[in-house]
This record gives sequence, structure tokens and C-alpha cells, in this order.
Amino acid sequence: MQRYFAAAAERLAPLVNMEPVAVAGLFGPCPNPEMGDFGMPCFPFAKALKKAPAAIAQELAATLGVQAPFVAVTATGPYLNFRIAPASFANDVLNAARDRAKPWGSGTSGAGKTVLVDYSSPNIAKPLAIHHIRSTIIGAALARLYALSGWNVERVNHLGDWGTNFGQLMVSYKKEEAAGKSVDIHELLRLYIRFHQDAADDESLQGEAKAWFVKLEQGDAEARRLWKIFCDESLKSFQALYKKLNVGFDHYIGESFYNDLIDATLQRIADKGLSEMSEGALVVKFPEADNMPPCLLRKQDGSTLYATRDLAAAEYRHGRFGFDKCLYVVANQQELHFRQVFGVLKRMGYAWADGMEHVKFGMLSFGEGVFEDGVRVTGSTRKGRIVFLEDVLEKAKARAKDLILENARDDEVRAGAEALAETIGTGAVIFNEFIQRRMKDVIFTWDRALNLQGDSGPYLQYTHARLSSVLRKYGAALPETIDFSPLATPVELDVVRCIARFPEVVERATRDCEPAMVAEYLLGLSAEFNRFFTDKANHRIIGDDAALTVARVGLTDAVRRVLAVGLGVLGLDAPERM
Repeated sequence: MQRYFAAAAERLAPLVNMEPVAVAGLFGPCPNPEMGDFGMPCFPFAKALKKAPAAIAQELAATLGVQAPFVAVTATGPYLNFRIAPASFANDVLNAARDRAKPWGSGTSGAGKTVLVDYSSPNIAKPLAIHHIRSTIIGAALARLYALSGWNVERVNHLGDWGTNFGQLMVSYKKEEAAGKSVDIHELLRLYIRFHQDAADDESLQGEAKAWFVKLEQGDAEARRLWKIFCDESLKSFQALYKKLNVGFDHYIGESFYNDLIDATLQRIADKGLSEMSEGALVVKFPEADNMPPCLLRKQDGSTLYATRDLAAAEYRHGRFGFDKCLYVVANQQELHFRQVFGVLKRMGYAWADGMEHVKFGMLSFGEGVFEDGVRVTGSTRKGRIVFLEDVLEKAKARAKDLILENARDDEVRAGAEALAETIGTGAVIFNEFIQRRMKDVIFTWDRALNLQGDSGPYLQYTHARLSSVLRKYGAALPETIDFSPLATPVELDVVRCIARFPEVVERATRDCEPAMVAEYLLGLSAEFNRFFTDKANHRIIGDDAALTVARVGLTDAVRRVLAVGLGVLGLDAPERM
């Protein structure tokens, strides 16, 4: 589309007294295909031309007239719209979408820039629970979106690996060490729960736990040994689940890493005259216009808080990575926390703090009957009330396998039911995070998540498998470049226009940190293609006309490739058979 934007901008620029590149930046695909293939608003010209935007659109349309590669230039209210010659449009869009060297949707808007994405961030010694999934899945998708847009991406998992809970674990562990039990992450959770059960009857255990944590802070060899065991076993468990979810990180950096940096950070804040004592605590107060309570840096007992460690982490991250953007993918309940952290950094005079963003999201809840064993999703971890993410994925896999064996007509699909069930089940859980925009609360139900006909991950995966089946049936290699001029029906051209929109969707989704836009687009693309695919009377893909057959199989291949790219952005596999 950029070639067409540039062609139109060259002709428009002298008429509106703007540079062609600035005019080209105003263009985008028309939201309604009946209006044109792409267009632009005329509001930006109103002040300079001293006319209403609608009148400007009318005059520009009349002045430009029709000239190749356009077959129509029209005004719709304040918008100027262009229609491209169908054959030229189809050839440009579909051959580009099929280009193996450059995935369709990739861009260069982030060239030379770095974004750091902080996501997932579980606590050591506690299994990944279902409440971790939103940050994990949304953050991973954002990292892929930024990478597709040309950014250098640093993926960071900020592990909760410090605190008095480690002293509590050590107390329980030392009591049972002689039994020789393994300490995988579920055993660590059991030890954590046991400590709180025992401490309810023996208050002295809290003192023992604090003593162990003091030893850990002071570098005691035994405390450090145990701490490392707890961290290593936890990370092993996390990484196994991340692999299932197609999630990866470039850096695992725990809170403990920043302990030695905190004093220097606090000193820099003090040197700038920002910190002060208030009721025995060290705080940074904000101007009244900021409408924020003070940011607490040290409590009365001298201990630091999350905000202190996040300030030290921000300074370290910018020093190490030199980021242009730093995204914190954390639930919206932490909004005040990040406003305060960013506010302190800005008051310290760091211009780079303007590039820090809290990417908020709503809550995840469950519909009736999601867990047939009656596991509750609310309550305290220390009482053992927690829904493990591992269990959710296993249940999804089991349900997906039942669906496969019930519906499969292909012996090869039945034979591979185990692996396919994991692909579909995991895809269903992942895609459920994108059924609506991230700030909305999400309700998980099995019927919706595993629906092969509705707005679900399995539906998109099934569409991809269906398209792959067409290519297998065709049975021949397609040429790298195809003549798509035989595609002429409105339905075919609607599919082409939908494919043409994908780069712009990626750009907007990246800019707005909203992966759900990609999910919405993929559902729309699948619906457009299925309208073409199911109309056998008018759109038989493999027929007697060789040129038309190649064009339609090529269209199918282009849709398949775009689906695969989009599913990959969201973290779903794109199966060849279902």
C-alpha cells in the first residue's frame, strides 16, 4: 500500500502545501470497502485552506480526477478516497503477502530503537497460577509485535526472589530436610503453606523466619544455598510452562539483583532534594497538581518497598539497554504505584522516563463449571487456594483431545491427536486473553474457548488447517510470483483488501499496545475468506481454468500465510491438519 500512498501524496502535496511524505502519513485503508481501497481525512488542511473539510475533499477529488494506478478518486464527507485498479492492487498485495523473505505485516517504524518489555514476573517458590497468564500472554504478544515492527526488543522477567517469605520457607525446609524430600515447586508451595499452618499455633516461628531472612541478607552460606535451590527449582518449573505457552525471555532478573543498587538510587534522589522524612519514613512528595500521595521509599523500620526496587531497576535498565520505551505489563490495580515511580523518575530529571509506560489490563475470572473438581479461584495462597496454570493447560488439552477424537475424519489427525490436542488446548487458553481489549475484564468458559465455529483460537487454527488442505489438494508448487489479475469478483477483492490492511493493523496494535487488534483482524480475515471458500458455485478454487486456479490457490496461500503470521504474534501454533 505504501507505493500507492506515495503516488497519491505526490499529486496531492502541491494542492495542500505540504511535503509528500507528510501527506502520505495521513493515508490508511478505508474502513468500508465500498468507499475505496484507501483514503485520508481532510481535517488537517482546513486551517491553511480556510475551508470546511468536506468542501476540500470535493475540490481535491475533482482536481485530481482519474489517473493510473487509480480507477476512482471520490469524496465521502470530509474524506478523500482512492480506488486502485483491481489487477494491479491484487498483484501488489498478494505477491507481497506471499514473500517468504519478509513476513507480511513487518515494518521499519522501530528501526534503530529499543523497547524493554517487563512481563509475567512471578514469585519464586510459588507455581505459576492462572492469574499470571494475562501479564505473560499479553507481554509476550507485545514483544512480538514490536519485533515485527522493527524494534530491538529486550524481554525481561522481573522475578519476585526476595522477602521474608524465604525465611519462612527455610524454617519449614530445615524441619523436613532429614526426610530427603525433593523440593520441586509444588513441594515449596506445600512448605510455605505448612509454615503458616504451624505459625498459627507457634508464634515463635515468625521470629525464626525473620532470623533466617536476616542471614540471607547478610550473605550467610547456608541461607544462600537454600535460596539458590528455591530459585533454581522455581525457574525450572516456570520455563517448562513458558515453553508450552510459546513464551520466552531474554533476561531473568530478580528483585534481589537490585539490592546493592538501592542505596545509590536513594542517594541520587536525596541529592536532587526530592526525598524527606515523614512520620519516620522516607518519602518523595509530589506537587499538589499531580494529585498523588507521597511515594514511600523506606519504611520506619528501614526496609525498602517495591517502589524503591523499581526505581533502582529503572535506572539500571536504562543504563544497560538504553531503551526508548520501557513497558510494564501489569494489572491495572498497580496504576498508582507506576504513576508514583514514573513521577519520581521525571522529577529526577530523566528525559527517558517519558518513554516508560504501564500497560494495564483487566481481571480474569471464570464462568460456572470451568473446573469440574470445584477448585476455587479466590482466596489466599498461604491457605492453599490457588488454581495452577499447569492444571488449566492440562484440562484444556484433555477437552481438546475429546473434540478431536469426536470430530476427526482424517486417520492422520486421529493418530496425532495427543500433540494436536496440546496445540489446540493451549491455543484456546492463549486466545481467550485477546477476545476483547486488554483493559476489559475477561471471563473464561470452556465452551467459548474451544469453539471451532466462533471467535476462538481453535477456529482460527482450524481455518489455517483448512487452507493448508486446499494447497495439499492442489498438489503442485506455486510460482514465487503469480498473476492475480483473474481475481475479479467482489468477494475475491474483499479478501485482497482485508489482506492489505494487516500491516496497518500491526502498526496500530504496536502503537496502542493492544494485541487484541490482531485477534480481531484475524477473525475478520477468516470470515472474509470463508465467505469466498464456501461459495462453491461462484468461487471454485481448483477448476478447469488454469490461470484462475493458480490465482485462487495463490489467494488461499496468501491468507494462510497472513493467518500464520498473526497467530504467531499472539503465540498460537498454526497447524497444517485438524
